[in-house]
Amino acid sequence: MKICYINFNLNNPRDQITLRGLKENGVSLLEISDCTPGWRKYVTIAKSYRAHRKECDVVMIGYAGSVLVIFMSLITRKSIVYNSLANFLDSMIISRRNGSYLSLSTIWYYAVEFLAFHMASLSFLECQSQKDMVVRLFKVNHKKISVHFVGTDDKQFCFDSTVKKLKEFTVMFRGMFLPEAGADVVIRAAKELEHEGIRFRIIGRGLLQRKIEELIQKLKPNNVEFITERLPIEILRDKMLECHLSLGQLAKHPRVHTTIPHKAFESMAMKLPYLTGENKGVMEVLKDGQTCFVVPPGDHFGLARKILEISKQPEDLERISENAYRLYLREFTPKILARKIVEEIEFR
Repeated sequence: MKICYINFNLNNPRDQITLRGLKENGVSLLEISDCTPGWRKYVTIAKSYRAHRKECDVVMIGYAGSVLVIFMSLITRKSIVYNSLANFLDSMIISRRNGSYLSLSTIWYYAVEFLAFHMASLSFLECQSQKDMVVRLFKVNHKKISVHFVGTDDKQFCFDSTVKKLKEFTVMFRGMFLPEAGADVVIRAAKELEHEGIRFRIIGRGLLQRKIEELIQKLKPNNVEFITERLPIEILRDKMLECHLSLGQLAKHPRVHTTIPHKAFESMAMKLPYLTGENKGVMEVLKDGQTCFVVPPGDHFGLARKILEISKQPEDLERISENAYRLYLREFTPKILARKIVEEIEFR
């Protein structure tokens, strides 16, 4: 099988993980991308595709490429597989609030996603709850949607026994400061634990950064290391591995139920015990008390109590991290996940 894989930018983590996995399964790939501003990129992509279209069996559109699904549907008769993983309405309106539910931007996102999901022969989404949302919201036949977990680049985010843990019990929170992330919950929990010998390392930036900085200034927790600059991957990995516990999404927010954050798979691959707010998305992959720890979402008191409890149970930390690591190796490496993509395409 030869797949023509197209996106405006193929350097995003989601596409890179998929491309690597496909190559590891022996799939021949033609990669086409162009992120030139304006309409010229469509001309470039069309020319590149037409020059090689006879070589390809399937056209696959990468992450967040809804417009490209529509565009390619106009110039090819081949089956189009959309590696969507998420949808714009969920990520841009529900999460980032880029418009009200009746705004022009919302109508635009809905129209583009509606057409893309209906025009594609098959679409991949990151979890079952995301699939349920898309089927309901965009009136798509559920048989045209398949679940494909995102995974992680385990060549970058990998376990390394030579990296020593910090002397004090340290909790890691990493990611974009979006409403569903719950960075404010972490700051408030840190304040509750500032006299318990527990430290917090927060690495992130983004939409709510100013509000998070203002909260830190207001509460002044003395046990928080706050990093907002972009770190080289080697330094970021070591800073994560030095910690004893990794935190997931902790807000009480609708989007936590329709997405699984990268750091869930990163923590599994790095053998870092993972603590998350209870939600439908990540619970499709992990189980409380077996491969992760779970707390009620949006409850900083509950989070603080759970962290304090966990910090005194090194055996549980080791057991949870080992179980999750073995689960990752068994089911969620890029090669294993991409094999399921190939099987799904061949089955169709």
